[in-house]
Amino acid sequence: MDSNMAAPPAYSTNASSLREHALLSAETADVAPPRLTKRASLMLALLLSLGLWAGIWAAVASLASAIRG
Repeated sequence: MDSNMAAPPAYSTNASSLREHALLSAETADVAPPRLTKRASLMLALLLSLGLWAGIWAAVASLASAIRG
């Protein structure tokens, strides 16, 4: 295959570009994730607790039907 026809590499192995990538990822790692508002966190807690109760009732119903036969 002719060297003029080869595809360029997808990633550069240049050391300076690797350092730049490491610096950029380190800068973005310092950004704090967005926090939930009080209302959103209460809604999430409500939905999770309702889901837990639904799971408990499903387990109880399953056990009751298994005992009844």
